[in-house]
Amino acid sequence: MTFDKPFLPYDKQIERLKKEYGLIINDEEFAKNALMSVSYYDLVNGYKTLFMKNNKFVDNLSIEYLYEFHLLDKSIQAFIMKYSLFLENMFKNLLAYVIASAFGVNHKNNGYLDSNHYQVYSSGISYKENIYNEILPILNSDSPKCKMPTKHYVLHHNHVPPWILFKNISFGDAINLFTLLNSPEKKYILDTIFKGSKPIEYSQKVDIIRNGLLNIRELRNLAAHNLHFVQFRTSRSIQPKQLYYELPHLIYLTPDLKQPLNIDKKACKGLYSAILIFLLFLETPYLKTIFITDLKNAVFNNATNEQNSLRATLFDDYCKLTALPSNLFDRLDKFQQSFKI
Repeated sequence: MTFDKPFLPYDKQIERLKKEYGLIINDEEFAKNALMSVSYYDLVNGYKTLFMKNNKFVDNLSIEYLYEFHLLDKSIQAFIMKYSLFLENMFKNLLAYVIASAFGVNHKNNGYLDSNHYQVYSSGISYKENIYNEILPILNSDSPKCKMPTKHYVLHHNHVPPWILFKNISFGDAINLFTLLNSPEKKYILDTIFKGSKPIEYSQKVDIIRNGLLNIRELRNLAAHNLHFVQFRTSRSIQPKQLYYELPHLIYLTPDLKQPLNIDKKACKGLYSAILIFLLFLETPYLKTIFITDLKNAVFNNATNEQNSLRATLFDDYCKLTALPSNLFDRLDKFQQSFKI
């Protein structure tokens, strides 16, 4: 059998990139090291929607530029990973607090996981599939799903409080648990997060939180598994018109204030949706400031003006590929002025 994607040694890969795809390669040793660390597939397919036309790289594109673009992409992915972990922990803590205050700390016998405390079905999530099938087995000491610290509490304490159990449930299960909460408990969580002066409908708040968290979870998984992070687009709405009132200067509306500009509609279906939800959750000016500083450092992490000038060019291209607003840092600077500490 003749394979359409046969193995090629590095020198043949370099030859193909030059002759078939038109990539500028002057330093073949650099190219070999780049292919060893990134892989041919990631370099060619990872960013081809921006850098390739008619199955050829755009004119004057070098492997050095492509490699630097990849490093920028990985730096931003690491930033998203870092804050997704922070946000997951924050969300689980809030969820545990609300559930414990409403239903107590006992997991047994009509305790906080009892079906009477939750909706049977909501937004495609069922109590049986999420809580009964996914979460309850974590409390069974004989199950491979039962891990520390929950297992310690199962074996050595007379109950497992939610703030312990939630350390062992997945981010997805935590989001599903929020989805199944009844209105009073959901409302407490929403009121903790939303601080804007303009009222937002309850159902819109629920959509913003659930969809925003799902978007962050998906982006994190794409980054963790080295998949097409930059091509992430979602149909899950984070209600950008409503976020306009929660996150000043970060959403642009039409002059009549009836809907977001088209560039913002597109942005809120991509990576920008995660950035907005992070800033919505980060309650204090201090945390918001650290987040913005960390994002800038993820992009402009070089010491020299020449290197940072290259990063600015790379980031312009990155915004085109991910649908991030091209004036992202101007927006963030204005937003930061609104709560400056």
